[in-house]
Amino acid sequence: MIPMKMLAGPMFSNEVLDSFATTRTKKKGLLKREPIEIFEIGQPIMRIFRQIDFYNEDDEFVSTSLVDVELASLVNAFEENLLLWRPLYVGLVHEGAPFDLSRNRLGHDKETLETITNQMINVRKAAQKELEEFKDEFAKVQSDWKSSSMSLLIPRSPSSLREQDRLANIKRTAEGIIKAVSLVINCPYDSKVKSTAIGEYVFVLTTLIRYTSIIDDSIRIIALENPSAENIDDAHMKGRALTRLLEKNQDCQDFIIGTTYTTEK
Repeated sequence: MIPMKMLAGPMFSNEVLDSFATTRTKKKGLLKREPIEIFEIGQPIMRIFRQIDFYNEDDEFVSTSLVDVELASLVNAFEENLLLWRPLYVGLVHEGAPFDLSRNRLGHDKETLETITNQMINVRKAAQKELEEFKDEFAKVQSDWKSSSMSLLIPRSPSSLREQDRLANIKRTAEGIIKAVSLVINCPYDSKVKSTAIGEYVFVLTTLIRYTSIIDDSIRIIALENPSAENIDDAHMKGRALTRLLEKNQDCQDFIIGTTYTTEK
């Protein structure tokens, strides 16, 4: 039997949800603001995550994070992969798992999880390697910059300035990647991660609000994630990663709509 748990969180009343959805409906007009969308609040759904443990080269534990396994096979880019992770949900209070959940939703492809976790590790390792390889050049550029700033009488050549910009871009990009991946896999910036282990199932209670444009029938989704949310605005903030992913990836949006809404308008 595979261990499961459901993260605890508040249940919002229909009145609270309706008020929240109404205030975020797009409108047009200067004096008389008229809505240009209709909305439908879906029934709360249990989104399925897996716990992923990360280890260093000595097989020592480094960190734990949670990843959305149902959307994992639908993402197409590294930036979308980043939006699957929920490091802040690790260690939250949990309730009994909803064992009436359809068992066919639990048979996820292990290779898919390994692919997306390995992508996180490999991209981060490549950025760390790049910083290490260029370390001496970064230091030299920094030293040259300080020297030139102290002596305005010595102009810097265009080629020198271009090289400084090139190295600065390399450093900025690599550091950005390391910070982003470290954040989502919940590990220290300077840690070395080599391998992973797939752990228990974790269910995240989520409420979706579907907005449909009355102008062109386009759809947008606002996601509310309930775990540890203090209020509905907090749930909105916690759901921003999912909201953003559904904006970027149509396959993910289609899947989540199909999971939430039984009939289409």
